[in-house]
Amino acid sequence: MYRSYVSLQLHASAIYSVGVIDGVTYRPIREGDLGALGLVQGEAARWLAAHEGRDPAAFPLSDEPSPPARRLLRHLLAGSSDLCWLAEVENRPVGFGTGIVRGDLWLLSNLFVHPDVHDRGIGQELLRRCFVAGRDRGSSIAAVISSSHASAQSLYIRLGMVPRVPLFILRGPPEGLASLPQPRARTKRLQANNHELGRLGDLDRWVWGRRRDIDHQFWWRDSYIDCRILQDDDGQLLGYVYFGPDYVGPLAARTRRAQLGLLRVAGEAQMEANSESVLIRVPGVNVTVLRALLEHDFRIDHVNLMMTSRPFGRFDRYLPSGGVLL
Repeated sequence: MYRSYVSLQLHASAIYSVGVIDGVTYRPIREGDLGALGLVQGEAARWLAAHEGRDPAAFPLSDEPSPPARRLLRHLLAGSSDLCWLAEVENRPVGFGTGIVRGDLWLLSNLFVHPDVHDRGIGQELLRRCFVAGRDRGSSIAAVISSSHASAQSLYIRLGMVPRVPLFILRGPPEGLASLPQPRARTKRLQANNHELGRLGDLDRWVWGRRRDIDHQFWWRDSYIDCRILQDDDGQLLGYVYFGPDYVGPLAARTRRAQLGLLRVAGEAQMEANSESVLIRVPGVNVTVLRALLEHDFRIDHVNLMMTSRPFGRFDRYLPSGGVLL
């Protein structure tokens, strides 16, 4: 599949070098670029929101990313610097793309282009550079969480990624989560040690299809994020859930029903923190969670698409953290 894709010129040998194409300079992202990335992402997100009928003002414009966003971008740069590319026109950042590789999976984490420079092929060139770096690391599966915009989906389809699962973005009150069924097993806060983090990786391999211990280490170090695990009387890990004041994810569980108990634990903690609303991303195949949330005052905000080059994972018992780390 990948070898047959000609329009992105995947055989290009100078993929890791700085290049100028039609007046656009492409170079690796550096730490000092993070503020500019926030502005490009904000402008692109506002443009997309307006075209999807949502409120563009919900996406702030700032050259200073929020602390969680800055930590997330640093995490990407630390582990995947060859997968992170910036586009500039006359030294002005106008687009960027980032990716990660986890096992045999390459995920396009970000692809944002400023509306002022649409139709110049910038998104395609950024995608090409991120993809080739992932392929060179040995990935054999490509994935992305795409917006509903047709031009983005067309770009990904031409790379071999096709729509597999709708991803519903829901928002609702933490009280709705707290009224879900009680967990049938014992829950506790995750302990920061190699044994516990290793158990999460083992569960990922079963649910997600591969390990990603580096991401668990990142989430655990983030003071904005809490994690609870579910285990039976014999100590077997049945699931985990990460959550912040206003969101839940990722969540993974060995059974579909166990997800509801984990969501209840997160909701109770968010109620104690006086959270007003919670955002949760639910794959369309996860009927257990989707029905439960809609029956407990959650509403669909918008719908994205999970697009992959081939199926993987058990997404009927998984909730993503978002598009950046899936």
